[in-house]
Amino acid sequence: MSAPEFPVDATVALLDDESRTASRSTRQRSTLLTVCPFILGNEFCERLAFYGLSTNMVIYLTRIMGCRPAFAATQVNLFEGTCYLTPVLGAWLADAHWGRYKTILVFSGIYFVGMVTLALSTWIPGLQPPHEGDSANWVQNLCLYGSLYIVALGTGGIKPNVSAFGADQFDMSNPKDRAEKDSFFNWFYFAINLGSFLAVTTLVYVQESVSWTIGFAIPAAAMLLAVVTFVAGSSKYVHVEPTESPMTRVVKVLWTASRAQGKKTDRRQITGNDYTGPVNLPPDSTGLRAAMRKTHSYQWLEAACPPEATNPEAGRVAGYTAAQVEEVRMVMRMLPIFFTTILFWTIYCQMGSFFVEQGTQMDRRLFGKIQIPAASLALFNTISIIALIPVYDRVLVPGLRYFGKKITLLQRIGWGLLVCVMAMVAAAAVEWYRLKLYHEGKVLPALDGNQAQSILSHRDGSGIVDMNVFWQVPQYLLVGLSEVLASIGQLEFFYDQAPDVMRSCSMALQLLSVAAGSYLSGAVVIAVSSATGRGDRHGWLPDDLNNGRLDLFFLFLAGLMLLNLVWFLWVVRSFEYKAVEHPSMRPAPAQKPQGTLPPWVQPQIVSGVQQANIDITGQRITPDEDVGLYGRSVTFVPASPALPAPFR
Repeated sequence: MSAPEFPVDATVALLDDESRTASRSTRQRSTLLTVCPFILGNEFCERLAFYGLSTNMVIYLTRIMGCRPAFAATQVNLFEGTCYLTPVLGAWLADAHWGRYKTILVFSGIYFVGMVTLALSTWIPGLQPPHEGDSANWVQNLCLYGSLYIVALGTGGIKPNVSAFGADQFDMSNPKDRAEKDSFFNWFYFAINLGSFLAVTTLVYVQESVSWTIGFAIPAAAMLLAVVTFVAGSSKYVHVEPTESPMTRVVKVLWTASRAQGKKTDRRQITGNDYTGPVNLPPDSTGLRAAMRKTHSYQWLEAACPPEATNPEAGRVAGYTAAQVEEVRMVMRMLPIFFTTILFWTIYCQMGSFFVEQGTQMDRRLFGKIQIPAASLALFNTISIIALIPVYDRVLVPGLRYFGKKITLLQRIGWGLLVCVMAMVAAAAVEWYRLKLYHEGKVLPALDGNQAQSILSHRDGSGIVDMNVFWQVPQYLLVGLSEVLASIGQLEFFYDQAPDVMRSCSMALQLLSVAAGSYLSGAVVIAVSSATGRGDRHGWLPDDLNNGRLDLFFLFLAGLMLLNLVWFLWVVRSFEYKAVEHPSMRPAPAQKPQGTLPPWVQPQIVSGVQQANIDITGQRITPDEDVGLYGRSVTFVPASPALPAPFR
């Protein structure tokens, strides 16, 4: 009698037995102390490198490369958007082809090459303009933007996989590992926050006050240390073999359904035979059972599972089962929410571009002596999130529950969008008052021994307004509050409203919304600059913001967000939450299917493997036991972390 075989559609990971066996000696010790330091060290160094590069990039573009503020903001938006688009590729490669370890290692190498190239472009003569404020030529731009997009590609293999790879190291059948897993994620997010904190404080100061070459060389060295640290732990890691990515299946189902349009098909029924187990998945998979509760939308997808698609001779399904189509349908029904939250990320992008440029035109002296970088005020955004998440979770939610009320995920997102409008209004008010002071002649005199005055006004010699930069703090705090509501609400919504097997796809929507919002921000900046700067007019976003109307630009974004909020409210009024059940950490006793399996759900061979132990994020399960569903790369989301959404 042949050993049982397992379908690709179970989307469970086949554990590399050799790596699991080799790690048994390590399992006798603390996984958190013997294995995870290599992963945590890698994440800390990578985040230090990334934020050391990106936080102050808009200043580098305007001051060193001679870019106009609007053009610089657009380039930063495009770069950040690409950094959230490439993780979809990285997650797919890890899930379906390379596995997480190889994906992280290869993309880390790409990342390091980009960082080194960027640092060299600031050091080698001729690769940047000879004088600050001079426009860069095409060779210099090629070196700069080529380096940035190599980094954007590199981060795509790291961002979606490192946390999931860390989760793979814990054996959930081991009580000690179960307890240490929560501690791992606490330390994981601490490493992220520490890296970003050092970047927005120390590195941006080095870049502006010491040397841009040193300021970029330090992140490059940090990335090298990240690679070395990760490789150093290679012999201790547990590896989960790749299988079919759920994202691949979604594309295939959509393609099959679109091609089958116009053909007469009958929806294959899950019931109507003597088989009572889920289709094409291990029995008693509660996550999929919830997905199989038919959603009455996107009916055209049913064309992907016609009865004639069955190929019994091949022992596998040529088309797709009704359950698989139902999974895709549950992802598709979240698209309206996806589209109505894109503009949130457009607003968020202003924090890394025009908020910084606005700050450079204000008094940044601390205690009358220290000149702080404008980009360092992003620290208040992080602080607000760290402080407000506990307030939301431990004060607001229990308080509402005490009075018999509850805030839903979509309500949480809606309030976040409203706070986003308030953030733009606050930024506009600060800019209006700053411009008022400038036109009244209240600017700082040239400071002896301080180059900030001449550097920040290199284009026409205009002064810095005598207005303390800390007037920007409220807008940073409001953006942080909007993240606590909208960003984390969006994350939890996509995570909660999809069956576990489709979480890769639903979480990919969250990454894509960030990317789309960043690209949209660049498009809006270009459109506004073109529309308001025709002829001899300065426009809203000129070279010198003192001659522009950045306040009107912020109000324009606030108006767009208000219209978007109305659209969002119209969409969610008819949205019906699905009671998607997710498997518990430890599966219930297996229930064997009753009766004969239908022909289209016969098991399939996975890469020629006849028998294998199966692992769900470290849990050792044999083929005869029940197998619950779990999230693939991109999808591993523990309890809401206390850090800004993009830091995830």
